[in-house]
Order: sequence, then structure tokens, then C-alpha cells
Amino acid sequence: MSNRKKDKSDIIMEAALEIFGEKSFREATIAEIAQRASVATGTVYEYFNSKEDLYFSIPAKTTLLFNEQLRLQLGGLSDPIEKIRKYIWFYLYFFEENPVYTELLLMELRVNKNFIHSDYYQSIRSATADIFAIIKEGQVQGRIRGDVSSFIIRNMILGPLEHVTTHWLIMGKKTKLTSYTKDIVMLVISAISVNIQSEAHQNETLM
Repeated sequence: MSNRKKDKSDIIMEAALEIFGEKSFREATIAEIAQRASVATGTVYEYFNSKEDLYFSIPAKTTLLFNEQLRLQLGGLSDPIEKIRKYIWFYLYFFEENPVYTELLLMELRVNKNFIHSDYYQSIRSATADIFAIIKEGQVQGRIRGDVSSFIIRNMILGPLEHVTTHWLIMGKKTKLTSYTKDIVMLVISAISVNIQSEAHQNETLM
């Protein structure tokens, strides 16, 4: 795909994100998305097969951005426990900074059967590869408990994050999502760290 086409595709997705943030999927139309993007309605169909295809493409693209920025955040860190601390903070920070994406992903698409069976959903699932890698690295180094499966540990990390983020959305985003960082870090690290006492009570900078 040429840079010109890629740029126009991005413009359309940005316009769609705004429209879907203002009204439901059913209410939104391709015509108004095209108008917001300053392109012809037919142009949208040059890049996306349908309104649903466009709808599904938004969280997939934003998740790629999440992964890219996460890797930058983790760069230079060697301790798996520090990586998990940073992961927790960045998850909350990114979702707070991208509330429309967050609402689409957690409140609507996660329960959409068509999305779950789409290729786009596979890109969302692959986003957990980084946290699995950190967990396994920590288990090999003896920093993270090896008597619990990496799948369960992943859920122990993502579970509280998804719960507080969903609650934040339901309550109207009235607080800073990142304000939950310290409590979640304390909870998770105390549960998964081999050296529970020293890790659970550290007061280190999270950012």
C-alpha cells in the first residue's frame, strides 16, 4: 500500500473513531464518516468492505500502537518485576488517553460474536504475547513464581486492569485511571513474586 493510500485509510479510521464515539454502531453511517473524513462515500469502500469491517479495524490498529509504545516503555528494563510494574502503569495510561478506543474494545466489541471470529480479533489476542514473555522470563530467572501457570498469572495481571477500566468507563471517567496503579501493582506483585515481602512493599517510581 502506498503512503498516500495509507494516509487516507488512517484519516477514514480517525473519522470513524470520532463518529463511533458520538453514537452507536447502528446509528452511525458510512456517509457521515466519509463527510467527517472529507472523502467521498465511495472512497471509504475502497479501503473497507463494509461499516462493520471499518468498525473492527479501529481497535486492531490502535492495539498495534499500544504494542509499539509498550515496547518503548519496556526498553532498557531488565528486571521482569519492573517490567510488570511498567506494564500495569502503561496499560492504565494508554486506555485513559484513548477513551473511545477503550469503550469500543471493552464495552462493545468484546461481546460481539462477529468480531471475536474475525481476523481483527486475532491481532487483539496477539497483544498478550508481550506479557506472556515477561512472565516466562521472570519464571526462568526465579523472580516470578514457577508453581503457577503463566496463563493464570497473565489473568491475575489483566483481570484487575480490565475490571477497573470497565468500572471507570461505567462511572463516566470521573477519576484518573492511572490512580489505580499503585494498588494494582501491590496486589499483583505480592501474588506472583517469589520474594513477596521485598517486592510488595517497594516504593519505587512507576514511570
